[in-house]
This record gives sequence, C-alpha cells and structure tokens, in this order.
Amino acid sequence: MNLLTTLRSLWRRWYIVVPGVLLAAGLAVGAWFAVPPGYERTASQLLLPGTQSIPSEANPFLYLGGLSNAADVVVRAVGSDNVISAVQKEYPDAEVEVTRDVTNSGPFILITVTASSDADAESVLDLMLAETAQVLSDLQNDERITAENRITVVPIAVDTESVLQQRERLIAVAAVAVVVLALTLLVAGLVDGLVIQRRRRAKGAGRDDDGDVATPPTEEIEEPGAELSETEQESDFDPVESRSVGLGIFDTDDDETSSDADEPATVPPRRQR
Repeated sequence: MNLLTTLRSLWRRWYIVVPGVLLAAGLAVGAWFAVPPGYERTASQLLLPGTQSIPSEANPFLYLGGLSNAADVVVRAVGSDNVISAVQKEYPDAEVEVTRDVTNSGPFILITVTASSDADAESVLDLMLAETAQVLSDLQNDERITAENRITVVPIAVDTESVLQQRERLIAVAAVAVVVLALTLLVAGLVDGLVIQRRRRAKGAGRDDDGDVATPPTEEIEEPGAELSETEQESDFDPVESRSVGLGIFDTDDDETSSDADEPATVPPRRQR
C-alpha cells in the first residue's frame, strides 16, 4: 500500500479521522495542563583544606589537589538514600541529585534540585547545602579530626532563580497525541478494509451495495440459423438453396399431377335425337 492509497483510504473515512484528530488535540492540551512543569536549581560547593594542612598564611585554593578523594566521600554520603529520603518526606515532589562537578578538576560538589514550584526548589536546595556541611562535619567528628586539620565546604555558585523544565510535559503531550492518532488511523484503516471486503463479497454474490439481489443482464435470443457453423461459413454452398433445390427435384411429378387436376374436365357434347 503506497502513500496515495493510504491517503485515499483516510479521506474516505474522514468521519473517523476528523473526530480522532480533534480528540488527540484535546487530550494533548489536557495533558499539558495536567503535568506541572519542573523548577530546577543548582548549587556548586568546594572543599577547602584545613589550616594546618597548608603552610601558614598560604592560599588554600592552591592546595586543592589532595581533596578529590574527600569530595567523592562527601558525594557518596550526602547522595545516599537516607539523606535524600529525609528531605523528600517534607517535599515529596522534589528530586535531588548530588554528583561531582565534572566540568572542574577540583573537589567541587554539584547539587541539582527539581521541585514542582520555585519556592520548594529554593527550600530544598538550602536544606541540601546545610546537609552537606553537616555530613562533612559528622564524618570528621567520627574520626576525631582536630579543628586545624578539618576540611571545610564553602558554596561557590548558588542559583537564585529556578530554570523552568518542560521536558516531562512535552513527553506527556507527545505520548498522548501519538497514541490517539495511531489508534485513529488504525480504526480508519480497519473500517475501510472491512467495507471494501463487504462490497467485494456483495458483488461476488450478485448483490448490490444495498444488499438487494442484482438483476442479471438480459441476453438477446438470436433466431435459429443466424449463426452458421464454421464448415458452412467456409463453404460457398448455401444450405437454403440446397433445400429448395432438393424440394424441386423430388416434387416435379406432384406439381404436374396437381396442375392437370386443376384443369377442368372436357365434357363431350350430347347428341340430339
């Protein structure tokens, strides 16, 4: 089935295609409003070494090379299910992701928060920033690290406005529209095929489109002798003449006898006495 045949089939079943398209458009609009957009905020934090780990009065930003492993440990602890689930109990619709910032070679921690509103995204991000500092402090308390050797975490970049995320809404709208349109085209194709098959069966059974018995075409009755056999057509001999000649040969005497019988008999004159 080529494209032209498909378009003709859909055009014949416009009463199915048009309502299906309208239904798909209506459901797509409903899905757009039913699925709320996401509000995303990010924050980047940096680990700094303790004052005793670097020379006195040195710049701590010049001694970040040995903190990559510490950053991995903090990411693993803050991004655990226990910490995130505790935040999601207060904000069920929020999604939190804690990873290493791969765009930088230093010990950067990247926190990404997505919530159903801008206010929730801001609140969850603030909670995660505080949770990172608390988890790092708890880890060092467990190891009894002195204050001079403690690693600290400082925020580097924190979003003050959320970025609107429409990905889930677009996916929902596209999924609804595609499913409804596919079902519409499928139903239209099935109906068109059934109608065509029914017409073919009706023609094969001698019925018209309305189901009435079709009147067979009247055949013209030809007179006998109108068609000659192949032998008679090829021969110059005329069967009509042969029949007339034959009758004349065998009926000669009868004709003469009949002619004599038709003549009046001659009566001899009567004699006078």
